[in-house]
Amino acid sequence: MWHYMDIHRAWSVDGKDMTGKFDSNMQRTDMKNFKAISFDCGGTLFYKVKEDYVVFHEILTELACNVDVNQVKVAFEEAGSWWSREKARTGRVWNEDAWAGMLERMVSNIKIPNQSDVAVKLRNLWLQKAEFRAYDDVEPTIMALKERGIRIIAISNVSSKKNCETYLSKAGLAGYFDVLVASGSVGYEKPDPQIFKIASKMSNTPLTKMLHVGNQFVEDYLGAESAGMKAILLDRKGVQRDKNCRKISTLTELLFLA
Repeated sequence: MWHYMDIHRAWSVDGKDMTGKFDSNMQRTDMKNFKAISFDCGGTLFYKVKEDYVVFHEILTELACNVDVNQVKVAFEEAGSWWSREKARTGRVWNEDAWAGMLERMVSNIKIPNQSDVAVKLRNLWLQKAEFRAYDDVEPTIMALKERGIRIIAISNVSSKKNCETYLSKAGLAGYFDVLVASGSVGYEKPDPQIFKIASKMSNTPLTKMLHVGNQFVEDYLGAESAGMKAILLDRKGVQRDKNCRKISTLTELLFLA
């Protein structure tokens, strides 16, 4: 599962791209300088078809738990707030244990029988039932970059590499990536520069020859820059105009940089 703040703040659920002109800051980025490009996943490469609480409600209904969808939504949001507080207090990285704890918290908020068993079933069935869809600009961009000999990397705040592989596969993007770096598996999460340095080591690419693209200003742009990489902020809906940084509104714009 993705880091809570990434999932529930950053991901689009409609998949629509913005089109627009290059940001003036893009003149400072020359694609010929890069040997590898890393991408954030949720909100950058793909999006969720349904909100998590909707999927959880569908699963609970199948398990014969008679609860209202709004009740599930409130319980889920409270569990997310709990995790945010827990992370702020302890500095924990989002991983499988954190995901399990958040689901146990959500189920306890709903107050249904056999809570431990239900939480385990929710965790397993969510991975089966959740749907992910790639943005239209992803495959053509990645294919064109690979044809140029550029290594493609995914760096994501996700609970495990296994789950990251599952999400990419469900989005139809399996097989495109030379390296996958999942925060829950490596013990560091964006914006910590260590996760970008791990990607550099795993791909055998100097940080100065890497570019990172993501939709979060702090986690993706500032995190990558602090590690010594160049970064580009993907602003699909034009909602980050206040950020004075290199920006694009579609991934295909990467193909037309000098």
